[in-house]
Amino acid sequence: MTLFNVNFGTRFIHRYIAAIRWFIPLEVREDAATLTRAQNVINAVVMAALSGPFYAYVYHALGYTAAARVILTCCAGMFVAPFLLRATNSIVVAREVFLCAVFFNFSWLTYAMGGVAAPTAGWMVIPPMVAMFLGGFASAMFWLGLTCATIVLIYALPLLDIPLPSNPIEDMALLYLLCDFGLYVVIVLFALLIELTRAQGFVKLQHALDFLHEQAIRDPRTGSHKRRHLLALAEDERDNAARGDTVFSLCLLEIDHFRRINETHGHAKGDLVLRDVALSIKERLRALDAVGRYGAAQFLLLLPATTQEEARLLAEEVRQGIALALKVTVSIGLAQFRAGESIGQTMARADDALVQATSTGRNRVFAYGQAPGPGTDQVSADLFDATRIDALTGLLSRRVLRDRLGHAMARALRGGRQVALLQLNVNRFMELNDAYGLEAGDEILVQAARHLRDCLHAADTLVRSGGNEFIVILEDLTCADEARQAADRILDRFAFPLVVAERECAVTLAIGVVIFPSPGCDMDGLLKRADIAMTRAKNWGGNKVEVYAVDAAAAPGEQPMLKEELHEALGAGQLLLAYRPQVDLASGQLAGVEACIGWDHPRHGRLEAARFMPLAEEAGLAMPIGEWALRSACQQNVAWRAAGLPALRMTVKLSARQLAHPGTAESILAIVKETGIDQRCLDLDIADTALAGDKVLAGAILGRLRRAGMRISITGFGTGGASLHALAELPLDVLKLDRSFVARLGQAEQDESAWALAESIIHMAHRLQLSVVAEAVDSAAQLADLRAMGCDLAQGAYVGQPLGADEIAHLCSRPRIIPLVA
Repeated sequence: MTLFNVNFGTRFIHRYIAAIRWFIPLEVREDAATLTRAQNVINAVVMAALSGPFYAYVYHALGYTAAARVILTCCAGMFVAPFLLRATNSIVVAREVFLCAVFFNFSWLTYAMGGVAAPTAGWMVIPPMVAMFLGGFASAMFWLGLTCATIVLIYALPLLDIPLPSNPIEDMALLYLLCDFGLYVVIVLFALLIELTRAQGFVKLQHALDFLHEQAIRDPRTGSHKRRHLLALAEDERDNAARGDTVFSLCLLEIDHFRRINETHGHAKGDLVLRDVALSIKERLRALDAVGRYGAAQFLLLLPATTQEEARLLAEEVRQGIALALKVTVSIGLAQFRAGESIGQTMARADDALVQATSTGRNRVFAYGQAPGPGTDQVSADLFDATRIDALTGLLSRRVLRDRLGHAMARALRGGRQVALLQLNVNRFMELNDAYGLEAGDEILVQAARHLRDCLHAADTLVRSGGNEFIVILEDLTCADEARQAADRILDRFAFPLVVAERECAVTLAIGVVIFPSPGCDMDGLLKRADIAMTRAKNWGGNKVEVYAVDAAAAPGEQPMLKEELHEALGAGQLLLAYRPQVDLASGQLAGVEACIGWDHPRHGRLEAARFMPLAEEAGLAMPIGEWALRSACQQNVAWRAAGLPALRMTVKLSARQLAHPGTAESILAIVKETGIDQRCLDLDIADTALAGDKVLAGAILGRLRRAGMRISITGFGTGGASLHALAELPLDVLKLDRSFVARLGQAEQDESAWALAESIIHMAHRLQLSVVAEAVDSAAQLADLRAMGCDLAQGAYVGQPLGADEIAHLCSRPRIIPLVA
């Protein structure tokens, strides 16, 4: 019975929501705040439909037929409101018609029933109360003022010797009781209906958040867990094993000859094979097991409460099942977790076992430490696939670098320790090649690799990353000095010359060092910083170690000239702004522009902001350049308005350094006042990576600017430091849909997961009352997809490249800059 009641209640709620949605036009539904108020209009009408006829009957039964007629007439006026909403697309029209009917109803009854002492006088609170929910504060204040004035007028009539009409009702006590009881019921009922529709909105938001979480942990091609999530599950299992006497095993499964499948049958067929293999694995695993995609053609199986032997039997069942069902062979390596080791060490042993399996004929299961079977050659545990090993030096190849580095960074974050990345360059290698010959050059690299390995611990990762470059990953560091000491040990080893072709050859190294964790630095940022530090060391010449720092001293002849030129550029007018158009997807019209900084360099030509703004950060020029850009953009916006152009919203980026400076709000407000720009036309854009610092300070700065009338937008949501919590807590108005989400839209073969993810972000933003601007829209197909999802604005190559001020002025004269149907 309880289940029936729950199901009935759920069905009733959904049917009620669907019924009131019929009256709400699609245009009104696009904005969350407008949709909520439209729903409240319908809720108020439902309240009137339930209470109005009842009270008309009460007055009729008590002998006051005229009052009954007035109530029914006013109810008819209220019932018109939803149909006006649907016909006119205007909440204001529907709301005011309803409120006028409500106000007249209770004003007349109060006047006709004896003035301020009438049973209906308390009902005069209904118009301003309902106005608050239907139109907000301004509407409520208007109707409150009108209600108070009416009550005062009715009270004053007898004082002015204007008699109030009499009524035929004799049992006034009963009427008082019914009116008081009805007032309580109506208020509670109205609040219940509002809460009902509001709760349904939050349920949908929660569903969207759940979907985003699912998309974040699921691989889109296979439906299995993503590698990061599965490794997190493995870490949890490791913690469980540390607390109790439990075991678990890890299996690495690789599809044999997958590259050949892609080359022969195409990537679409390869994707189908990946999906089918994932499904076949899931069918054969137990409920407590987990599987995720680990590499291009690899899957990782997490088997809790499973010994190595049990895991081998289960893996064999998986292998045979895939071979029978899909006619595809797989190789599997597995290892059981050992107490005290890290997940990375267990993975390394499983990887070794997989190498054994693939190197002894493939299509087999191999457990770590297992002896090769009959008829197979003994294979060293150090034997790796050629694509994972550099053929010349025997070191790991660049193919495994990101994988190893990603694991190291994740472990550092979980364990509270540090990771160091060392990038090493063999100096003057081309000169050595020319002097000693190519074979001698290869021998130099081989000896360098051997010496590097001798200087490192067995647990350290050494990769040949390029022709004459190596990368070292040092884990489990307590301080940055340990990385510097390791680099110094390497330089000490290369203080002695190498012997190549019976000749001594002096070899020097340039070593760049970068430490993780570091605020706002991901894997690509870490590699870039290591390269910058290595380049600085190289420019110094000889054996040199350079630890990355934003304010590190530049090498002779390297950065000072460009930084000095940047100082001069700010004063010489070499910096300039271009304006990227933003289009309203509903109308196709120009809605705003984004200011883009460029440098008209006298020798290098036009430089984009991405080329020189990091240097400006190092040189301490981010604040003055940011203020110059804001002032110039505001002045241009004012000039456009003075020329008679329509109001355009101007988006200006704020740097991380500006957002971290306590005086930023005052500086921006001063520029706004100085230039005279309408604050409503100014949109301040922050990157989500800028939120990695002091979020309290950032929130305070943004809140003050928003209260001054400016809008705040966030760029790169989902790719950097901003969380769903930040969206709800920070004072934001606009969410920019990152190019990584837009790029997968508009494909010939629709990517369902890409569509679902982008649509969920847009709907979530709308529920949070944020507008959405899609970045990097490069095709009509992408634009059509975004328009179908309800996206508000778009920018990118398809909409228009950054233009000069005069070109933007010309663009404003066009009725629309994109077709209504893309």
